[in-house]
Parts: sequence; structure tokens; C-alpha cells
Amino acid sequence: QDDQPLPAAQIALIERWIMEGAKFDGDPKALLVSLIPKTGHPEPPAAYPRAVPAAALAFSPDGKELAVGGYHEITIWNLEGKLLRRLKNVARQTHALAWHAGGTLLAAASGEPGRLGEVALFDARKGTLLKLLATLPDIALDVKFSPDGTRLASCGADNAIRIFEIPGGKELLKIEQHADWVMAVAWKSDGSEIASASRDKTARVFKLPGGELESTFTDHGEPVLAVAFAPDGKTVFTGGRDRRVFDWSASEAKRGKAFDGFEHQINQLAVFDKFLLSTCADKKVRQHHLEDRSLVRTLEGHTDWVYALAVHAPTKCLATGGYDGEVRLWNLDDGKLLTAFKAAPGLLAATPLD
Repeated sequence: QDDQPLPAAQIALIERWIMEGAKFDGDPKALLVSLIPKTGHPEPPAAYPRAVPAAALAFSPDGKELAVGGYHEITIWNLEGKLLRRLKNVARQTHALAWHAGGTLLAAASGEPGRLGEVALFDARKGTLLKLLATLPDIALDVKFSPDGTRLASCGADNAIRIFEIPGGKELLKIEQHADWVMAVAWKSDGSEIASASRDKTARVFKLPGGELESTFTDHGEPVLAVAFAPDGKTVFTGGRDRRVFDWSASEAKRGKAFDGFEHQINQLAVFDKFLLSTCADKKVRQHHLEDRSLVRTLEGHTDWVYALAVHAPTKCLATGGYDGEVRLWNLDDGKLLTAFKAAPGLLAATPLD
């Protein structure tokens, strides 16, 4: 109220608008945050004074580069921990990344809690923002390309799942059947269904392209944070705050055998070949066999919660990211650590390991 008054020309324009009926000529269904003119995001620090959580990871299709979420940026590294590129104009924290099989498009789910969420497409080679697919009132939490690369699924703290056309970016579908944040999504191998994990303590499967509900799994009893489809598409794996991973049928939500032994919440899941990989807040990464649910190995060495994971199947390389900003690369054949580095430019060089 103590600011300077508006210029006379602006006051006259507002008066004219009111006299003409104060009609709104935009989309009445659009969120307010999407109508606010974009001013760009702040520059990331030239050199990080401290590391930020490595909450999002994605391998390039050839497996030679790794994208990591940073502070108002996405950083691209080689597998020895050398910084290659920095993608700017990104919301404050990136929660998920997905690299398109074509090699150019990199999708990001980012945001700032309670203020903004963005689903965006970047040119991973040039480091430029190509298209802002969605602007949300709260953080975006996950993105996944469909198996054929023609669609992108996203979810977030607005309780919704969105499906976009790729590369055009048109929103094809919006699913609003969860009562709380949708934490993660996963595609069936043929792209005909999508599974979701939610903070409303349920996991669901939806048919595509229409978004009809196929099944709802309610056995966790706590927020569900991670989801993955089995290779055959008949089984879904989910994990979360109840420290258990369940497998259940996609068609009927009938529960199978549980994966136990976790000491804290499960943050992410991924299926690789005949194995289920998981990251956990107990600072460990686990590899289970899909057939008999047996524990193959536990990967240890992270000193804080392990949030993110990414797998490059052809090279059998696993990347994991921790709350302390450390990224670790593992050989999935023998579980040996290949490289560990803090993904914070200017903070700490990579530490190659024998």
C-alpha cells in the first residue's frame, strides 16, 4: 500500500476494462500460475558452495552420459564424473528426468514446493529449453517416456497424471483419480496402460488412451512412493513408507509375495532384465530376483538417503543418487562400484575407483 501509484495510462486502461464489463478473455479453467508471465529462472551458482540432493538421474541412450538434477539446472556428466554441460532455465529442484531414445529430448519434472511445478522438454545436446509442457501450482514429481517414445507421462503434487504427445507437446489426457500427490508413474511395456503410486496410500493402473481405471491396490496402508511394471506387463511392483515392496496383478490388484528386509522407506524402483532394483532411505540399494523374490545383493556406500536411480541396460550400468549430492555408478554384473562423485559443479572432482 506504500508503493507508488500506477501510471495514469494503466489506470485509464483498467477503468475502461471495468466499464466494458471486466470480461476475462483467457481460459477460465486455466490455473492462475499458468497465466502469470514467465520471467525465466535464476542462474545456477557458478561454483556450488555445497552439494544439493541428487534426486533425479537419467542415462543418455548410448550410456555415455548421465543427466543429474541440480539447483536451477540440469548437469550432464560422463561416466568418469567429468562435467560436460549445464542446462539452465530450470525450476529450483528437479525431481525426475527421462532421456528420450532419440538422444536429443530430455524431459524434466521440477518445481518449488507450494509455489510452482514444471514439466519441460530440453535439448540435451544444445542445453536449451525446447518447450514448457505444463505449469503447475505445486511441484512436478515424475516423468516417463512411453516405450515407443511418442508420449510422455508426468505426475505431481496437484494429484494429477498428464499424458503429452511427443514431440509436439500437446496434452492428450489428464487423469484426476488420486486424492493426494502422485509420486511416480510407470508404463506397461506395450504402452497400453500406466501405473501410478500416490501419497493417498494407493497405487493404480489406468487403461490408455482413455484413462479408465483398471485396478486399485490398497494394501500398503502408508504413502506409496515408487512403482514399476514387470516386463510381461501383468504384474506391478510398488513400494513406499511402509518399508515393503509388494507385487500385485495389474488387472485385479491381487497381492502376491512381498519383498521385505528394508529398514526405511523405499524411494524408487526399476526393473532391469530379471531383477528389481530399489533405492531406500536406509542408505542402501538392493537388487532382487524377480522370479523367486530373493535378494541378489545389497549395494552399500552411500552415506545418506538414496533417492534416485537410473539403469542403462545394454552396458549393465546402474547410477544412484543420494540426499548428500553423491552419485555412484555400479556394475550390475558383479555389484562393484565404478565411480563416485558429487554432482555439484566446482565443488569436488570425481573420485574414480578401482
